[in-house]
Amino acid sequence: MDKDNKTYEINYLMTPLLPEDKAAEEAAVLRKVIEDNKGFVVGEDQPKTQKLSYPIKKFDSAYYGWFKFSAGAESIDNIKNGFNKNEKILRALVTEAGKENSAQFAPRYGAAMPKPEGASSEKAEKVEIKPEQIDKKLEEILKESSS
Repeated sequence: MDKDNKTYEINYLMTPLLPEDKAAEEAAVLRKVIEDNKGFVVGEDQPKTQKLSYPIKKFDSAYYGWFKFSAGAESIDNIKNGFNKNEKILRALVTEAGKENSAQFAPRYGAAMPKPEGASSEKAEKVEIKPEQIDKKLEEILKESSS
């Protein structure tokens, strides 16, 4: 891998008219587009049926898949064009990704929140206040406000 290469991710939506086995074959064709343009695939997710939030080219569902790959900046336009020329692709989006595994930074359900600076890990002492003390304090406040 060349040091000038960056890591990218391409997400794509494929027509739902294909049978599932043909969608997997088409994903292999898309992988070849990346490799033919001097890209090195480092991760991928096989296309899975996904309901769309809004219709795209009159479809309300599509096969969604992605590739994470490393390539030079000069290859990105060719890769994107290769995806867009494929008539089975409804939409494709290329983004620059970090080299780290992005899944490790995903928030976890029930994970402990970091404590603010200066926060004590000890529980505050519970102070018992008698109702007479509250009444006395209220009377003082009322006297001050009436004068």
